Amino acid sequence: MKKYSLLGYLCALLAFPILPSYAAATNVVRYPQLFNKDDPQSEYALAMLTLGLQRSGKKYQLATTDSKMQQARVIQELLSANGQADLLWTMTSAEREAQLLAVKIPIDKGLIGWRIALVKSERSDIFRSVRTVNDLRAYTAGQEHDWPDTPILESNGIPVVTATAYEALFNMLGGRRFDYFPRSIMEIWDERRLHPAHNLEVEKEIVLHYPTALYFFVAPRRPELARDLRIGLEKAVADGSFEKLFQKYQQPVIKNANLGKRRVLELGNPLLGPHSLPEKRPELWYRPKN
Repeated sequence: MKKYSLLGYLCALLAFPILPSYAAATNVVRYPQLFNKDDPQSEYALAMLTLGLQRSGKKYQLATTDSKMQQARVIQELLSANGQADLLWTMTSAEREAQLLAVKIPIDKGLIGWRIALVKSERSDIFRSVRTVNDLRAYTAGQEHDWPDTPILESNGIPVVTATAYEALFNMLGGRRFDYFPRSIMEIWDERRLHPAHNLEVEKEIVLHYPTALYFFVAPRRPELARDLRIGLEKAVADGSFEKLFQKYQQPVIKNANLGKRRVLELGNPLLGPHSLPEKRPELWYRPKN
């Protein structure tokens, strides 16, 4: 048997290291800790993210960023080589798709593009006579300055007042700085419940609709994460677990919105690129029933 000197033995260990059990450690996926801690989309998005990563067959661990961030800051972190965040869920746009790695499976089935209005209780009939987009242009909407909804509404000739913080919009609506706060049907019921002091109601006559989707966007430095998440979500669509999770979280809000009884005002979305939406896959989209 060949004998090694101590130096030779150490060199052999360095050349052929014994890998400890934690060498195949779980990959961490950092998502943003938002300023709005009660974001109604977060629980559902995290459940869908967990499902997609589980179905990918890879081991991932979710963690929040150390600090709270507005959406624009999160995107900066995703673009940074050493950014705090690895992933964000948000409405798509051609610009975001060019900057980040979009996983083009609409986790909301397009519900984020179905918008109904929060209004002051004493103005609950504000849209009773609104029949067209032109009629709606007589009223001013409120939005956050860096949301894609803002240029979408403005491009359709709808006046918009913006704020730099989400919570400020409820104060501004309560103070009549604008007439209505259009929100997706995924968000509006929880938002009304969480802001009782503002005496708000969900308007019942109209619904705005524009084509869009809520995607997971991954930092360009994490292409393997984007690939695994896409694979996992596709498997979830195929085996029915995607639809099951969607129904669990979204069926109550779909029922409350009663979209089939509302007047639909169709808006264009200039932010989309030619390949932004998988429109030829009906299983990925929600369509209201009359």
